[in-house]
Amino acid sequence: MAIVAASAGLFAPAASAQPVALDGLFALDGGVCSGGSVTGSFFRMILPAGSTSGPFLSNSDSGCSDKTVTPLAAGTDGGLTSGAYQAQPAQAFDGSGNAVSGRVTRPVKFYGVGFATATNPTDPQTGSAAALPQLRADGTSLTGDLSSFGVTWNKQVFNQGAPKPGGGLPGKTSAVRGTIDRTTGAFVIEWTSQIVGGPFNNFTGLWHLAGTYRGSGLGGAPAAAAPASAPVPGAPATSSAPAAPAPGQPAPAAGGATPAAAPAAAAAAPAAVSGDPALAAKTIEVSDSSSPRWLLPLLVVVTAIATALLTNADRLFRRRSAR
Repeated sequence: MAIVAASAGLFAPAASAQPVALDGLFALDGGVCSGGSVTGSFFRMILPAGSTSGPFLSNSDSGCSDKTVTPLAAGTDGGLTSGAYQAQPAQAFDGSGNAVSGRVTRPVKFYGVGFATATNPTDPQTGSAAALPQLRADGTSLTGDLSSFGVTWNKQVFNQGAPKPGGGLPGKTSAVRGTIDRTTGAFVIEWTSQIVGGPFNNFTGLWHLAGTYRGSGLGGAPAAAAPASAPVPGAPATSSAPAAPAPGQPAPAAGGATPAAAPAAAAAAPAAVSGDPALAAKTIEVSDSSSPRWLLPLLVVVTAIATALLTNADRLFRRRSAR
C-alpha cells in the first residue's frame, strides 16, 4: 500500500537562512482513518528486521483497517510544545498499567493497554538528562531536538526521541525533519526512534505529527508565492481539507478503514496553505506486511518471566552475600 503522508515537502532541501527556534504549541490534528486514507497524526512500530517500508507490528486496538497504523489525538495541552517540557506525572500508570500522561497526545490503547507520550527533563528509561524539546525553522524546513520524547506503556518506559539523550542516532533512529507553511503555520514532522534495551530492544517507532503551529518565531514572513499544487490523486474529499496539499492531507491506508478518534478542539484543522512548491505532497511507499497478532502478547509474557527470574536471582545473590 502507499501512504500519502502529506509530508508537505518533507524531503525538500533546507533554506539557506539561519534556523530560528520556534517556541510555542505545535497543535496536533488527530489521526483519522476514513475512506481508505489516514489523515493527521499517527504512529507505527517497525519490527527489528524491518525498515520504514515495513514490516510493522499490528495493533489490535487500532481503528484503522490497516492495524499497523495507530491514529493519535491531541492531549490536554493541544499537542507538542517546543521550548518547554511536558513531563509525565510522578505516578505515570494506573493499577492496570495504563499510561495516564495525556498532555502531548491522548492515551490510546495498544494491545489492550493505554500508551501515552511526554517530554521529560530526565529520560525515565536511561536516567540521562534530556535536552529541552526544540523545533527550528529554516525557511519552510523544520529540524529539531526531541530527545526528551518518551512513551509509557504497561508500567514500562521507552525513549522515543530523536536524537537520543546525549545526541546519538543509534540503529534506525533518524533526525526530526519536516516542513511548515510560514503563512498559516500548517506543519508536519516525522522521525524514527529505535528502542535501546529492555523487552522491545531494536523495535523502532515511526512518528508522524501534523497540525498547526501556534507560537512565535515565524515572524509572519509569508512563503514564496507559486501556483497551487494539484490535489493528491485518489485522496478523499473532506470539508476540512485545504485546497492545496498540506500537513494532515489524506494518506491511503490498506482497505476501507473505520473512523478513529476525532481531533481535539485545540487541534482544529489548519486553514488553506499557500501554494509554495516546497509544500507539495509526497507519496511514501510502504508495505502492507505486519507481524502476527500473537507476537506482542508473547513478548509481554517473556518480559514477565525474565523479570521474575532476575528478581529471584537477585534475592539468591543477597542471601549468599549475607552468609
